[in-house]
Amino acid sequence: MMPTSDYLAILRREGDAFARSIEKALNSPIASCDPWVGTDLLWHMIEVHYSWKFIVETHLMNPDDYVQRSKPADKDLLSEYRAGLNELIGVLSALDPARSCWTWAGVHDVAWVIRRMAHETAVHAWDAHCAAGVIAEIDAELASDGIDEYVHVMLVSNTREGEGPLSGSVHIHCTDVDGEWLIVPTETAEVIVTREHAKGDCAIRGSASQLLLGLWRRILMSSLEVIGSTDVAAQFLKRTANN
Repeated sequence: MMPTSDYLAILRREGDAFARSIEKALNSPIASCDPWVGTDLLWHMIEVHYSWKFIVETHLMNPDDYVQRSKPADKDLLSEYRAGLNELIGVLSALDPARSCWTWAGVHDVAWVIRRMAHETAVHAWDAHCAAGVIAEIDAELASDGIDEYVHVMLVSNTREGEGPLSGSVHIHCTDVDGEWLIVPTETAEVIVTREHAKGDCAIRGSASQLLLGLWRRILMSSLEVIGSTDVAAQFLKRTANN
């Protein structure tokens, strides 16, 4: 994991980059979030930033106490997004990262939210760049950390409903920066994740950015190097309930 200050700086950088690209693509299709167009993705990000600001600011521990916000007019979406990003960063910067709050994962603190917001904003910034016709990659160190978050959080807390046990072990290997993980199935739908160089039933290799985008189903498995069982790799890449 990175220091909290790094995640906050990433949230600012990627949040601003998202705004610049989505402004050019308000009516463009968001291929990775079909059938959304730019305004749909923009509203989604407003809701995401607002919801986590509300949760940490109110010290919310019961999700039933969450108060939704109303959707602004389309002409106001971009200004509302920028204001909400500033408010989120302000609140997260002012709070103790160890302060407790509700999350949908096993960790319940502000530090988890800060990391999650940095990564979610970075991936959706990539979505916006693509919609605006900009070729972009996610920073390698950030992407490696994003893979780590994915395998330790998403695989545990966001498994697709009805998903059975993984049919084999998976080794993930970044080819440009440090980052290797072994995912081993159990008799249930749960998996055991370790950070190590080890042989799996399949290995999925690529740059950290490619791997992260593959895990989030932004690019096809054919864009990655798969060694061993392609069936296990395909099952693994479809395992979570993400967009």
